[in-house]
Amino acid sequence: MPTILHNLLSTTDLHEPKGVSTAVASDVYMADGAGSGTWQRTAVHGGWRYAEIGTGTTYDTPTDYTLMDVVGVTTTLHDFTNNSLGRLTYTGTPTRNLHMVLDASVKHSTGSGQEIFFEVYKNGVATSSVNVITADSGNYQHIAMHYDGEGATDDYFEIFLKTSTGNVIIHAAYMYIMGVIA
Repeated sequence: MPTILHNLLSTTDLHEPKGVSTAVASDVYMADGAGSGTWQRTAVHGGWRYAEIGTGTTYDTPTDYTLMDVVGVTTTLHDFTNNSLGRLTYTGTPTRNLHMVLDASVKHSTGSGQEIFFEVYKNGVATSSVNVITADSGNYQHIAMHYDGEGATDDYFEIFLKTSTGNVIIHAAYMYIMGVIA
């Protein structure tokens, strides 16, 4: 059988790639290196937002790492789910390189100069991605943290917080994860 060069096909012989009828808009064909492949979304993302500037959500004396379970409003989700309590779960395939961002406006219940620690947890386990801010009761403080790592199907991500004394009040927060094929 002779070799057919696709660049030499006439217009009437052109055809769509294998499997295109089941692909989702914006998917691309990803070769597996073994002569086959699948249609994949090139980038995935998901997130949530929380805003309660008035009273906020108070965490009473969280001296051990405590889940930041603010009830957030879901943003657009592509291959992620949100349980409305701060957790984002990757539901797609294949494994992705993920970049997570958390932005939050925070106060402390007592005095000034109180340290508040924030840490990313993956599948319920601390990732050693920790940020700390110094907060007080009179002013909003802002934390911006980032996390980079891999995410496989059903991996979930959450933020935990702690302080040595007093209460932590979250007034606004935004968590967003973006991923590309690993």
